[in-house]
Amino acid sequence: MKKIKRMGALILALSLLPSFVSAKGFVRQNDFMNKSGHERTHSLKKWQARMNLPVTGGMNAKTKQALYTENYEVYDMVTNPPTSGNWIVVNKSRRTLTLYKGGQALGKFPVTLGTGSTPTPSAKARIHNMHKNPAWSGMGGKYTPVASNDPKNPLGERWMGLSIPGKSGYGIHGNIKPLQIGGYYSNGCIRMFNYDIENEVFPKMSVGAPVWLGTDAELESWGVYQFSRPKKAEPKPVEKQEPKPVHKQEPIEENRNPIEEVPAGDLLEF
Repeated sequence: MKKIKRMGALILALSLLPSFVSAKGFVRQNDFMNKSGHERTHSLKKWQARMNLPVTGGMNAKTKQALYTENYEVYDMVTNPPTSGNWIVVNKSRRTLTLYKGGQALGKFPVTLGTGSTPTPSAKARIHNMHKNPAWSGMGGKYTPVASNDPKNPLGERWMGLSIPGKSGYGIHGNIKPLQIGGYYSNGCIRMFNYDIENEVFPKMSVGAPVWLGTDAELESWGVYQFSRPKKAEPKPVEKQEPKPVHKQEPIEENRNPIEEVPAGDLLEF
C-alpha cells in the first residue's frame, strides 16, 4: 500500500513539472544549419544567393522568413535576354551573380563588390578576355604587382575581364579573402568564391558573352526581375448564395360582416 502511495506521489510530482514538447515547424532545406564557424557562414551566403536574398552571412529577418516560411517563392525572370547562350547578371543590391542560359537561371552565387569610394559600375558589359592563373599588375602602380600562382594574388586563379564603355580594369575573378564575400570591399571588381568561379562559372563562359551589372531597380528597367517573398494567399472564391424564396403573404380575408355593419337588434339577441 505504501509503495502504491509513493508511486502516486511520484506521478503527481511529474505532472506538476513544465512540459517540454518537441514541436518542429517547417524548415526549408539547407546545407548550413549543421555546420559551424566559417564553413557555416560560407554555406549560408551561398544559400542566401540561391534564394535571391541579400547576401550577408547572418541570420537576419529576411533570411529567417525564407528559412521558416513554407509557402515561399523565389522569382527570377528575364523578359528579353541578350542571348540564347550563357551570360551573367551581377545584382549590386543583393550582391549576387546569376549565370543564365537565355532566360533560364543555371546558378546563383554570392559575390564581393566595390566600396562606396570605388564602386562597381552599372553597365551592360561583355567579357573581353579570360585567363587561368592570371598575374596581377597592381592596378597600374597603385599596389605591388603579384605573379601568377602566388597565394597573395588577389585575383585567385581565374579572371574574366570586362569590356565596359568608357571604363577599364574591371573584371570577375577569384579571391584570397573569402570572409569578405557578400560585402562591399573591392576596388570595383566582382570577387567570387574560388570554387564557384573555377568550377561553376568560368568553364561555362566565353569571350563576348554579355554581363549586366546593376541594382534591383536598374536590372528591372532592363527586364531582369530577381526577388523572393512569401506567396500571397489566393482569395477564396465567393460562394454564390441561392436567393431565398420569397413567401407570398396570404391575403387577409376581409370581414364580410364587421360589427359596425351588424344591425343593433341582432347584437341584443341572445
